[in-house]
Amino acid sequence: MYLGLEFMERHPEEFYKFYREYFMMKGILPNACHEKLAEMEGKGKLQAIVTQNVDGLHQQAGSQKVFELHGNGGRFYCHRCKTPYSFDAVDQFQGAFFCTKEGCGGLVRPDIVMYGESLDPRVLEGAIFAIEQADLIIVGGSSLTVYPAAGLIHYRKRGSKLVLINLDPTPYDALADLVAHESIAKLFRELVIAR
Repeated sequence: MYLGLEFMERHPEEFYKFYREYFMMKGILPNACHEKLAEMEGKGKLQAIVTQNVDGLHQQAGSQKVFELHGNGGRFYCHRCKTPYSFDAVDQFQGAFFCTKEGCGGLVRPDIVMYGESLDPRVLEGAIFAIEQADLIIVGGSSLTVYPAAGLIHYRKRGSKLVLINLDPTPYDALADLVAHESIAKLFRELVIAR
């Protein structure tokens, strides 16, 4: 498991080689879905985003209230002393990155939930509260098979509407009020948000 805490601690160079190749890509921009969700929030039509993605694209598009269940891969902190580091600070170096704070030297890790770690309870509580309050829940681009995130759908209140948008069927399609098996970016590109 390249994204496991134990692997990172035992093989920091290999961990960082993998992480840099697959998670520290530059030039990736928000798509139509990210932009439309930010527009919806700006118009008061969207209260929160709950995401499993670690790419920070929702914030880059302008969304403010984002619950990142699995963390944010563009933020880093020292595993030992918790000193925060930016993407740019880590990106300046090759290989594993170690804390530059005097007397520390601990391994700096991405601010993501790795295999074997628990979700941040504050983020999880915020996500659950947002789901419990929603009149409409849109689940997009998710197979709804990764737990505990997939189970959050059970927190929706009675009477709330559920929309599922995913290329492939999900285990929850039968519970949804509307199902679209197509690209979420394509669908949202065509969406017009009323005032």
